[in-house]
Amino acid sequence: MKLHLVLPALCLATFVRAEIPHPDDAPKPLSPAESAKQFVLPAGMKIRLLASEPLIREPSGVCWDDKGRCFVTELHGYNVEGQFDIDELNKTGKLDMEVRRIQASEEAEKKAKAETYGTVKLLRDTDGDGVMDKAVIWADRLPPCYGLTAANGGIIIACAPHIVFLKDADGDDLPEVNEKLFTGFGTGKLERGINAPTPGPDGWIYFGKGWKSSTAITGPHLQQPVELPDSDFRIRADGSAIEPVSGSTKTTGMAFTDGGERFVCNTTHPGLFVTPIPWRYLMRNPDAAAPVLDAPASDDTRVYPISKPHPWRTKREQNAAYFAFYKKISLSDAAASGYFTSACGPLVHDGYFLVCEPAQNLIHRSRIVRDGTRLRLQRFPGEEQREFLASSDAWFHPVSLTHTPQGHIAICDFYREIIEDYSAIPRHLQQQYGVINGHDRGRIWILEAGGSARRKPTTTEAKVLHLRQTDDTTGIDPAADLEPQLALQLALSLGPQKNALVALARKHGQLRWMDAAIACSAHKLEKDILLALAIDPGQSEPVMVNLAGIIAARGDVTEITECLAIIKTGKAREILQLGLEDTKPLATVTDIPAPAAPTAAQNAEWEKRIPAILAALKQQPDLVEGKTLFTAVCSACHKSHGIGFSVGPDLDAEFQRAPETILRDILFPSEGARPGFETMRAKTQRGETLLGIAASDSPTSISLKLPGGAGRTVLRKRASISTLRNVSLMPAGLGNALKPEQIANIIAFLRSPQ
Repeated sequence: MKLHLVLPALCLATFVRAEIPHPDDAPKPLSPAESAKQFVLPAGMKIRLLASEPLIREPSGVCWDDKGRCFVTELHGYNVEGQFDIDELNKTGKLDMEVRRIQASEEAEKKAKAETYGTVKLLRDTDGDGVMDKAVIWADRLPPCYGLTAANGGIIIACAPHIVFLKDADGDDLPEVNEKLFTGFGTGKLERGINAPTPGPDGWIYFGKGWKSSTAITGPHLQQPVELPDSDFRIRADGSAIEPVSGSTKTTGMAFTDGGERFVCNTTHPGLFVTPIPWRYLMRNPDAAAPVLDAPASDDTRVYPISKPHPWRTKREQNAAYFAFYKKISLSDAAASGYFTSACGPLVHDGYFLVCEPAQNLIHRSRIVRDGTRLRLQRFPGEEQREFLASSDAWFHPVSLTHTPQGHIAICDFYREIIEDYSAIPRHLQQQYGVINGHDRGRIWILEAGGSARRKPTTTEAKVLHLRQTDDTTGIDPAADLEPQLALQLALSLGPQKNALVALARKHGQLRWMDAAIACSAHKLEKDILLALAIDPGQSEPVMVNLAGIIAARGDVTEITECLAIIKTGKAREILQLGLEDTKPLATVTDIPAPAAPTAAQNAEWEKRIPAILAALKQQPDLVEGKTLFTAVCSACHKSHGIGFSVGPDLDAEFQRAPETILRDILFPSEGARPGFETMRAKTQRGETLLGIAASDSPTSISLKLPGGAGRTVLRKRASISTLRNVSLMPAGLGNALKPEQIANIIAFLRSPQ
């Protein structure tokens, strides 16, 4: 097989190490042929190579277009900032043995940007042997690419801040069309970005969320800019529409079942089931708060790799200080292997659920089990203590799964020595092993798994899909014995039909999420439905409680009083009484001003204090005073050592961060504001001003975590809500309020053993 590479000149940085010991126990790369021998598969299945280096490197996604052509995205620059950082450190010739977790320097991050980009390639098999031997660059030096899909005669690529459309309009294997369909998506560290464009059963293309955007999304085919919340989203392939969807992946990828229900991922569970209430229904009732929109579908977090853990993992586990350090987070973080730590790239195949676990060189399989209105994941029979696919090649790192045109499974293998984020590796081990070995490699495998890529939906699933797409409820009796998922979708599709919603609540009101589904359809009918159910409740208690909450939050005294006249007992009455009390004006209306970012002069003044505090950090700390100060100054919004409230970031893991990094967080809280902890300000119609952190967000409401640990859900229509960008809820100026030794003692307390 002769390789034909149509590649631009690549200028990769040369990484030079000083005289630092180099262990000889690191796993070595294997040729594709040798790596293929290391797989353990279920009986009857086969795996073969589709493409490998030097044709491709660092693949993040693969797809086939409507002409059967194969395309791959590449994600370049992973861990490069960490390598640059330790290259500088290695020039000292000394190992950094301090027990902590530290990010690369600002200088290393800036330098790494030149090596951080995405590439799209068309792959060809010119000699017909089943292995790709020619690559044509379709796009290079894009922003980092996190997957692609075929659509509208071309391919659509996720590469924040853009979504790009490429199309070969004249059949010459080159893209004449190169268009930014959308732009404005958030960017940040390379660990995430908008990802895994996935065709949905409704004709839309779904994307996993990335970093939260600070601007509206725009596009040449959009009528107006679109603000997206912190959730996954979907687009029309022609760029004419983009909108949020329920649920959000926390890593990369998602998977649709044959019945159109959806799973997403986080690092520590095989899958999260997305609440089956689409976003468009949640938007219909501005008075109703949304439920939690995704949750773990399994409590089983064990995995059973057959590869040996990388020596850095074993050495970290065997180091008592580091084991204690990471066990404070969880056993799965401390253990060398055996637990999900990197779940991503799921796929539903032949009715079962697959998910990649790249850190442990395996693909896990689960049964999908119906549990009322939700789906659960259970270990596949016969795989209670083994995995669907596992490799003893420690360089094999599956990151995404896709169906081929033949119904097989394509596996993107981010083939390299270390897949973990560099900062999770003790720094002295980073120095010895390096963190980018294999950045010039990558493979795609084809798993011939048998079965069907997709199964025909069951009769009930087909009815639910039809209802979701048409909202045509003709012929469905809400008082009949219905399958749970059909009853739930019926509540959404009915819309404002009072009698049908009442009948549905009486018969099916105890079903999970039925209270929220009926609320979506009951806008301006809440009182009528609640009073009808009060006379004959049936199974409707959860629905009644939710409706009472909506009426109470709306704050119409007449409406609440009318309901209280009929409802004499129960939880619904208690909620209504609280709502009536809440309509009374506040004795004192206070307008809490929004926190402002410090001025340049203030920042300069605090910078001058850093040397004195760094000097204090080298002295013997007073942990008792540190605890006292933390309790008095920090605990209203932070939790550490069992003290305080988790409003801002939980600080139980501060032991893994460098003291100087914590110091900057204290002096300059807005400088390092973390994603997901943006400051929210809500001014209610009653006259309250609330400052807090968003706990959950929906089309109709926002739930805030307030200093002191209290929580409040605020309806958007009853409050003015704003996000204070780049301004921390944590007050600036602690550098002036506290002495250097006091700040040093707080930091010492945070980093002390629990």
